[in-house]
Amino acid sequence: MPWAATNRNSLVTTGPDVIVVGAGPAGSEAARAAARAGLRTLLLEEHASVGMPSHCTGKLSHHAFREFELPASLAINAVSAAVFHSPGGVSLRLRRAAVDSYVVDRVAFDRWLVDRAAAAGADVLIGVRVTSAAREDGGIVVRGERRGPGGQTFAARCRLVIDAEGAAPRLPGMLGLSLPRRYALGLQYQVRGARGLAPDTPEMFFGEGIAPGFFAWLMPLDGHRARVGLCIDPRRSRRPPVWYLERLLATHPALRGRMAGASIEQKVGGRIPFLMGRAPTSADGILVAGDAAGQVKATSGGGIYYAMIAGRLAGEAATRYVAGDAGACAAYERGWRERFGREVAFTAFGRRAINRLSDHELDVALRMIAESPRIRSSVEAAGDTQFQSRVFLPLLRGLATSTLRRPALFPLLAKALLHGMLAQV
Repeated sequence: MPWAATNRNSLVTTGPDVIVVGAGPAGSEAARAAARAGLRTLLLEEHASVGMPSHCTGKLSHHAFREFELPASLAINAVSAAVFHSPGGVSLRLRRAAVDSYVVDRVAFDRWLVDRAAAAGADVLIGVRVTSAAREDGGIVVRGERRGPGGQTFAARCRLVIDAEGAAPRLPGMLGLSLPRRYALGLQYQVRGARGLAPDTPEMFFGEGIAPGFFAWLMPLDGHRARVGLCIDPRRSRRPPVWYLERLLATHPALRGRMAGASIEQKVGGRIPFLMGRAPTSADGILVAGDAAGQVKATSGGGIYYAMIAGRLAGEAATRYVAGDAGACAAYERGWRERFGREVAFTAFGRRAINRLSDHELDVALRMIAESPRIRSSVEAAGDTQFQSRVFLPLLRGLATSTLRRPALFPLLAKALLHGMLAQV
């Protein structure tokens, strides 16, 4: 560890090229890529333990396992099907021929990624809360404090900061980068003793009275354990997520029987950020990746795979930046938008469209799909929760065909498409 103690209350570095703030998937992959390229890389994590607290369901695309060479041991469950529950009780069941994604233990997963970054040569410092960053003498000076009794102050100068702080980043604003965003508020319980779970089949629950502006979920871990939670748009309700989640568990016909007698092992909550428009995620001396950059799917709130891609791209761009390439930051911006920017934009479109439909209209739309073998088979064949735009044209063709047979449904389809294109997330 390249540290020199100037006094017992201060820590300084010998001068890393890159400082990565946040040891989640984005930060770990950024640190690994930068270190593998030979840069002196320092990865900072504010919490005393990597992966804590965990804030998500841990659902991760099979694409991520293949692309990032993740060991199968990180997966605790495999997902290949889904059930969508409409507000009025319509249940749409879909199943893919192959595994779509896996569920991981986020604590073990995050720690494995950090260990791999360290093995690549990154220095890791845990328990340092970064409090400021400023441009000084041609570099970036990062300051913070070591948590715990008798904590030390921290100061380091670097050429580039990669910000992977998570949903509420502080550093971009300090370095002149504005990231306009909106948030969904989430809450999730991990339960044991649930009944009637299909381990490979998560379930989603929709409705203004269930999860306004978003949805609720049941993510099985095995035959008797599950993660059940929801997100809400705070602009659409003044009630907290816990009010909706407790009511869902107690009253929803598809949950109350299965959850009766189940015990809660863990509760986690947090915010999911959605980046608005094409706001830049880079500026001179700083690259922003993962949740800090709002690189998530607005339809589901998922973003682990995108965070890993963005982190790796940021680490690779850091190599060019430190070598003096003035276009490195812009190259990072282009790189992540080319890889998955279309999906971020498409899911924002999808979220806008869904949020403009009434509960009755959602019932009608899901019933149309449920009652049409042709539409269902198209969705099952083309569906990919990581690349949701791929199912759009088959689904649109199927819905348009159904609308031709039932012209009264045309206003519903037109309304969803129009608001998806014009409204704000």
